Amino acid sequence: MISIVTMSQHKNQKALKSVLKKYLEKKANAKELEAVEKWYEELGKESHEDAHLNRADAIKNLGRSIKNNVLQKTLEHRKTRMKSRYIKYAAIFLLMISAGLTFYQQHHHSGIPETDINFKSSHQAAKEITLKDGSIILLNVGSELIVAKDFGEHERNVALKGEGFFKIAKDKKKPFIIKSGVLKTIVVGTSFNINAYPDLDRIKIAVTTGKVRVSRKTLRGEEVLATGMTKNASLTFDKSTGSATVKTEDAALISSWKDNKLYIDNATVGEIATQLERYYHLNVVFNPKIDKGKRYTIRFNQEPANRVMEILSILTKTKFTYRTNQITIK
Repeated sequence: MISIVTMSQHKNQKALKSVLKKYLEKKANAKELEAVEKWYEELGKESHEDAHLNRADAIKNLGRSIKNNVLQKTLEHRKTRMKSRYIKYAAIFLLMISAGLTFYQQHHHSGIPETDINFKSSHQAAKEITLKDGSIILLNVGSELIVAKDFGEHERNVALKGEGFFKIAKDKKKPFIIKSGVLKTIVVGTSFNINAYPDLDRIKIAVTTGKVRVSRKTLRGEEVLATGMTKNASLTFDKSTGSATVKTEDAALISSWKDNKLYIDNATVGEIATQLERYYHLNVVFNPKIDKGKRYTIRFNQEPANRVMEILSILTKTKFTYRTNQITIK
C-alpha cells in the first residue's frame, strides 16, 4: 500500500507513476485516491521537492507550474467533479514529464561534462595533464588545451593554443584529434610535439613515435598536408602563405623544452625575443625594426642566461643584454 507521506514526498517514483496510472484508468482504491488528492494539494508548496525531477532544469519548478496553471482553475471551480478533472490533468502532465526524463537520462550520462574542459598552464611553469583515456599532455608555458565535452564517445577531440607534447593512449576505434589553428592532427597512439602559439607565424608538428596525419581547414573543405608522418618527421606550416614543409629532423630536440632546455629553431630575431620571454618569464624589450627576417637555429643546454645572451649576440650580430627583470635586444 502507498502511504500519503510517500505520495506527497515522491520518494518512490515507480510507485507514484503506478498509482497515477491507476487513478487515470479509474482503478485506484480508496486509499490510493486519498493519496493522489493529498499529493495534488501539496503541489507548489515551498517544502515540496523531488530530487529525481530536479535533475532537469526544464521541470525545476514543476510544482509551481501546476499550482499556477491548474490549481488556480480548480479554485475557480469549487465543485468536486471539476477538481477531479484538474487532478487528472496534473497526473497526465507528471507522467509525460517522467517519460521525458527517462529519455533525458538515457542520453545524458552523469560522467560526461556538459561543457568543454579547459586546461591552462601559467606563464611561469609547464603543466602536465592526464586525460580519462590515459593520454598525457605536457603544456608549455602560456598554453591552453580544450577538451571537447563529448571526448571519448566516438572520437577524442581536443584543441591546442600554444605548445604541447602529447603521449596518446592507443585506441584504434577512437582517433585522437588535435585542432591547432587551421591544422588538424589525427593519431591513434603515438607521441609528438605541436608548437602553435597564436603570436607566431608558423605551426610546427614533430613526431617522436608512431604515425601522424595532418590536414588543414580550407574554404572548400579539408586539405591533407601529410598522410603518415613517422618518427623524426616534422611539418612546418606558414600561416601567411598557407604552405607546408615536411622534412626529417631530431624531434627530441624540438621538444627539449620539456626538459627545460632552450632550442631556437629556425627563428627570426623577433621570434627569438618571444621565445626568450616565455623561457625566462621576463619582459623582453625589442625594437621590431632590427628584425631583418634572417633565421637562426641554435640549442642551449641550460647555460647561464648571461652566456646565452653573449652567444646570441655573436650569432645574430645584435646586442642581447640580460638584467634581473628584463632582457633587452638592440
